[in-house]
Amino acid sequence: MKYTKKLLEDKRLEVTLNIDSAEWQEALNNAYNHSKGKYSVGGFRKGHAPRKVIEKTYGDTVFYDEAIDNSFYKYYLEFLSKEKDIQPVASPEVNISKIDENGLELLLRITLKPEVKLGSYKGLTVEKGKVEVSDDEVEHKLEHLRQSRVKFVEVDREIKNGDMATIDFSGSVNGEKFDGGTATDYDLEIGSKSFIDTFEEQLIGLKKGDKKDVNVTFPQNYHVDSLKGKPAVFAVEIKAVKEKHLPELNDTFADEVSEFSTLKELKEDTKKKLEEQKSHELDSQAESKLVDLIVDNSQVDVPEIMVQNQVDDFIKDFEYRLSYQGLSLDGYLKYANTTIDDLKKSRIDDARKTVKTRLVLEQIILNEKLDVTDKDIEDKYNEHNTDKDKKKTIKEIRKSMDEQQFNYFENSILLNKLMKFLKENNKIV
Repeated sequence: MKYTKKLLEDKRLEVTLNIDSAEWQEALNNAYNHSKGKYSVGGFRKGHAPRKVIEKTYGDTVFYDEAIDNSFYKYYLEFLSKEKDIQPVASPEVNISKIDENGLELLLRITLKPEVKLGSYKGLTVEKGKVEVSDDEVEHKLEHLRQSRVKFVEVDREIKNGDMATIDFSGSVNGEKFDGGTATDYDLEIGSKSFIDTFEEQLIGLKKGDKKDVNVTFPQNYHVDSLKGKPAVFAVEIKAVKEKHLPELNDTFADEVSEFSTLKELKEDTKKKLEEQKSHELDSQAESKLVDLIVDNSQVDVPEIMVQNQVDDFIKDFEYRLSYQGLSLDGYLKYANTTIDDLKKSRIDDARKTVKTRLVLEQIILNEKLDVTDKDIEDKYNEHNTDKDKKKTIKEIRKSMDEQQFNYFENSILLNKLMKFLKENNKIV
């Protein structure tokens, strides 16, 4: 394989790969050997017909597609191994400029990693906010803890706002039941707004054993298309009425929910933990301010393909997080009344900033010759293991992870080294 290269005006690299006749015939033979079993030819057992016979039966170009793909991957990697300074940021655009029995010529246009012109990244100053925790914040935290210890006790009276009603219900639209509209022994907190329209309010005043038809209307943006804006009737039976009982904030409460015997001690500990939490948050915010300042000081022409790839990564990550909530991306788009294109457009600015930040930080790492040693990896991996005899070596650590996990672990160490360097060489006041 021979190649030529030239830099285009749009800063992409144009590479012409010339695959000679012998290399092209080898690629065709490899394609034939790999896929000959898919072709049936009269007079031959399947997979045993000679290449020329299959080509005569199915056309001279029957193996071209597979041979072209294999040639591209093989010779593109060979080209990159020879041109080690070339750093592609995405798969190249590929065109066939010539193809016949004498060989193959591929024209590649490669988007290169852009040049980064670093601005000031040492001697900068950013402000960290002051750690302040108010009495109201402490009370709010304790109230949240108190709410987590709530108990519902069954009572013999009418339902009031704030009660828990245990109900059976069966919903219908135009007299027909719909999926998800029926349940038994369902606990519904009145006033929680977890049910549509005025469903909960219509249960106020009912008692155990009462039955009622509750009339509601589904919202126009409801996630099920067939129910959007539709009036519905729910046949409801009250199975139980339960009253909310909250513990008092006193020494007894403190003793039950914590290691402290008095409410005063619990409040002091709560304030201390809130201060620590805020301090960590302010540290992270200050670090982000520092990185943003460094990135703003730098210049880099971010290729659009990198931006689009980052947007795609954002969408994949979002879809993954939705799946953990039992939701699908299509379901979310319907519920939010939006499209995938609009969702992608909304993330373009964030994607461009993310890519620029990554490129700037990578350049600082190169400039400062920061790297990760085997000892760094071993120390980080074993830092919580106090038993010296059970600490793993770099070989054992590599064996315990797949390549993607190991790369992520290694990169996290490198990023921590970078942030340590930046904090040591700049001021956070």
